[in-house]
Amino acid sequence: MLLAALGSMAPAATPPALQPAPAGVDARALAERAENVLRGDTTYALAQMTIESPRLMAPRRLEFRSWIDRTGQRSFIRILEPTKDAGMGYLKLHPNLWNYIPKVERTVRIPPSMMQQPWMGSDFTNDDLVRDSSEVEDYDHQLLGMDGENYVLEYLPHDDAAVVWGRIVAWIDSTTGTPRRQDFYDEDGSRVRTLRFDDIRLVQERLFPHKWSLEPLEKQGHKTTVTLEDIRFDEPIAESIFTTRHLRSSGRK
Repeated sequence: MLLAALGSMAPAATPPALQPAPAGVDARALAERAENVLRGDTTYALAQMTIESPRLMAPRRLEFRSWIDRTGQRSFIRILEPTKDAGMGYLKLHPNLWNYIPKVERTVRIPPSMMQQPWMGSDFTNDDLVRDSSEVEDYDHQLLGMDGENYVLEYLPHDDAAVVWGRIVAWIDSTTGTPRRQDFYDEDGSRVRTLRFDDIRLVQERLFPHKWSLEPLEKQGHKTTVTLEDIRFDEPIAESIFTTRHLRSSGRK
């Protein structure tokens, strides 16, 4: 594997040292191409997450599987490691999100007010992992220029979009459409986090980043890295995956 309107506020300053982009480039089409690199109609992933924080004696590591049905707005995540969290699950059936805690055999509905809380103690949020928003449909797009071989786009949310960010600036490879970096800004125009995409590999005719590194700029020493061990797109997913019965199962599938 993945994002409060500014109204009439003027865009923040263009990132420095940008070169002019070629004429006639469609900013929305670039954003759509980038989103399609990262997301298929369905997506299966096996991933490892490493969480770094000054509060931790050593980095914390998780392993999990995820299934995403983009068109059906459904997703499922199963924690595999560490042992103390193994079997924990998350099920998203739009607009609801449930969390299963095997230690107490309890299923908890996560309310909308908790969607911006850290996911499994990481710098990613619940919404990041199971988001419904689209960086194509929920934002207007403007091409700011070129940074080397990358287009630099600005995303400004629609007034009625149910999104968190006041602004996103994205670096997208001009040849492959692969996202390389995203800077996220709050409603006040302050940059609050940076997401970098590295270790680009060919997967099903798309160049997909296998390492995602998120740094919250207001939390010194914090960083979360997701490494994709396996990623597959547009393969059928069994309907049984997206059920509360599967969520509560004791297996680790």
